[in-house]
Formats: sequence, C-alpha cells, structure tokens
Amino acid sequence: MSYESGCYDFTFVTKKDMIRFITKFVGTYGYDSLKEFFLSVAPSFKYNLQLPAISFSAITAVISEWIGITPLLAMAMLIAIVSEMWTGIKASKIRGIGFESFRFSRCIIKLCIWLTIIYITHSFYLESKAGSEESFIMLLATLFFSIVKVFVMTWFCVEHVTSILENLAVIDGKPKDTLIKQVGILWATVTDKFKRKVDETER
Repeated sequence: MSYESGCYDFTFVTKKDMIRFITKFVGTYGYDSLKEFFLSVAPSFKYNLQLPAISFSAITAVISEWIGITPLLAMAMLIAIVSEMWTGIKASKIRGIGFESFRFSRCIIKLCIWLTIIYITHSFYLESKAGSEESFIMLLATLFFSIVKVFVMTWFCVEHVTSILENLAVIDGKPKDTLIKQVGILWATVTDKFKRKVDETER
C-alpha cells in the first residue's frame, strides 16, 4: 500500500500468493505439500476413517450438551466402559464362561441407570441455572447441582475402575479382590499419613 497525491493504492494478495505463502510456511516444518500437512493434522483422512471420526465427534458433542458431560469426562467414561467390557470378556473366558447376551445386557442396564442419574442431575442444574439471576437460593442450587453432576460422573468412573481391577485380578489367576485390597491398603496408608500431618500441625 502506497500513498501518492492523497490517494491510497491497494495491492491485493491473490489466492495463489496466499497458497504459496502457506505452502512455504508449512515447508519450514518439513511438510512437502499442504496435503501432507493436512493429513498430519487429521490422520483419519489418511486411512479413509473421516466419516467415523466426524460422526463420533458429533455424537459426543450432542451427548455432552444433552446430558451435561464435559468432553474430558465423556472420554474417561467411554474408556472406562470399553475397558470394563474388554477385561470382563477376557476374565469370563479364563473362568470358562462364554459370551452371553444376558450378561452383556446387564452391562447395558447398569450404563442406562448411570446415564439416567447424570441426566436428572443435569436437568436440575439447568432448571436452577435459569433462575439463578433472580434468586440467591437458585444460585446456590446451581452451584450444588454443578458439583453433584461432576461427583456422579467421577463416581461412575471410579466404580468402573473397581470392576476393571476385579477382572484384571481374575485374568492374572488371582482372587477377585486382590487388587482391590491393595488399593484399600494404599488408601489407608495415605489417609494415615495425612492424619499424622494434621496432628503435627495442630500441636
């Protein structure tokens, strides 16, 4: 842009110039082309898995908005569910129990119960949030249900981890409660140390 005789002379950057600049920029990071850079950013396209990746992201977004699960907790819950099912099937094989639709349906009903609890809690949270600007009590209710919602989701993950530890113990050929007892011992040790610290501080 130059200034001559009181007038501005604009020089516009063309589309080709922009593409050339971006290509040169990503080239400084070792990418030979924009396509190679894009496939590095979104590798699912490299394996023709873009439809499952986009569908999964969309479903997760809808569920997160509907039930009120944050993406991080949603991912943790999904990992917990898949891990419990996988270790459960493996543990059943070791005990000589084949895959049964009845046992699988038990996992589904438990999941439905947890999701229902989360949904109800989130509904109370939204209802109290709607009136939080007009009432201090509703503001406190919003805070309460916000905490309860995260508490329930975290509890969901903890319970599934407990089930996973039971399955892992069976897979290793040990009693079902072996790993659970070790966690209990660790918890007792940590809480005892914390109590001692508190006692020392108060003296």
